[in-house]
Amino acid sequence: MKGAIGAQRARVRLERPLRTGDDLGGGAIAWVDAGEVWAAVSAHGASLSVAFDTAPSLAGHALTINRRDDVRAGWRVVWGARAMRIVGVRDEGAARIDLICEEERL
Repeated sequence: MKGAIGAQRARVRLERPLRTGDDLGGGAIAWVDAGEVWAAVSAHGASLSVAFDTAPSLAGHALTINRRDDVRAGWRVVWGARAMRIVGVRDEGAARIDLICEEERL
C-alpha cells in the first residue's frame, strides 16, 4: 500500500545545508528550512558504529513523500525530536519518491 496517500501520516520538515565561511578561513554548516511535507515512515534496520571511543547506534528509515525535484542526498529530515540524514533518494519517475535516511543516536 505504498502508493496510498493515506499512508502518509507523519508531518516532517526538510532541511538543506548552507555552508558559510568565517573570518579565519574556516566554515560552518547551517540548516535552512526547505518546507514541510507529509511522509510515510518505515524502519529499515539498525547497526552499531564504533568511532572516537563511542558506540553510537544508527537507525535506518525510509520515508515516502510526494514528488519533489529539489531533494538531494546530504539534506536532512526532522521528524519530531529526531533528525535523520538523507543518504539516498529513490526516484522511479512515479508520483512519490523514497528518501533513504539514517538516524544517529549516541
